[in-house]
Amino acid sequence: MTSATSLLFFAIHFACIRAENSSEKFVKLECKTEYHGVYGQQSIVECIVKPVVEDVTIITVTWKRVGAAANLLEYHKDKMIPTPGFKFAEPSWNKKNMNVSLLLTNTKMADNGEYECEVETDVGTDKATPSLSVTAKYKTPTMSSIPDTNIQENTDVTIFCNSTGGHQKGLIWWFDEFGTNCTESAELVAKETDDGLFSLASNFTVLKATSSYTNYTCKVLNVNGALEGKASFEIQFVSRNLGSKADNLDSVSNTKWLAPVVVIGSLIIGLLAALQFFKKRSAQRKYMNCHTHKVETVVCV
Repeated sequence: MTSATSLLFFAIHFACIRAENSSEKFVKLECKTEYHGVYGQQSIVECIVKPVVEDVTIITVTWKRVGAAANLLEYHKDKMIPTPGFKFAEPSWNKKNMNVSLLLTNTKMADNGEYECEVETDVGTDKATPSLSVTAKYKTPTMSSIPDTNIQENTDVTIFCNSTGGHQKGLIWWFDEFGTNCTESAELVAKETDDGLFSLASNFTVLKATSSYTNYTCKVLNVNGALEGKASFEIQFVSRNLGSKADNLDSVSNTKWLAPVVVIGSLIIGLLAALQFFKKRSAQRKYMNCHTHKVETVVCV
């Protein structure tokens, strides 16, 4: 009795092993070890079911991050359960489509890591653990200065260079218009932002700046030293012709108000002269009238 039971146990165990091995032979899930994604863009983690036999039907597909309990994407017997931001790469995917690749619609730094894909078909199951490496480039830097315009010769000028968007702490290098590296005299602050990216802020002070050195360039480098962006800035010195222009403006302004005053003054003087002339003439007429009257009176008597 005991021998029969033992034989039955071994027979069942051997049958299960054969069934398991045979199921593995009929389907295989092929994925690359690592995929690359860019922050803010779509990314695809590609996995293809490779069955040995034809007319295979997929029963279940699950995508999740390794170590996570919740699925990112799940399909089971015609029922799809997606998570926002994750879906099948094939727009019209169905249970006869062997391309079970995962599409990330808007890649974030948090999506960096290892994923697990498991597939069950009517001829067997398989799973794979590909990984996704997410990178992000720094944006073109912006530059400014203090003071910003009409700067006098021999004035200390601080130039600022800022950039955001890198996935790792980067660098900012400074150069003058002759290509001299001035980075040693600059200050750099790198901060990690809430979205997992980095912002860079650097400033460089030009002591006793002169118009002989007006152009400066800052270059943004990633952690590997590769150039990701650059910008140039020109110090805005006060124009040398500004004083003469001001004098010309004053001269024109004086001419504009002086001409009317001269005209009005001339009119007033003319009016006063005319008034004086008429006064004298009136007095002479009075005298003549009086003299004529006296003579006439004497003659009449």
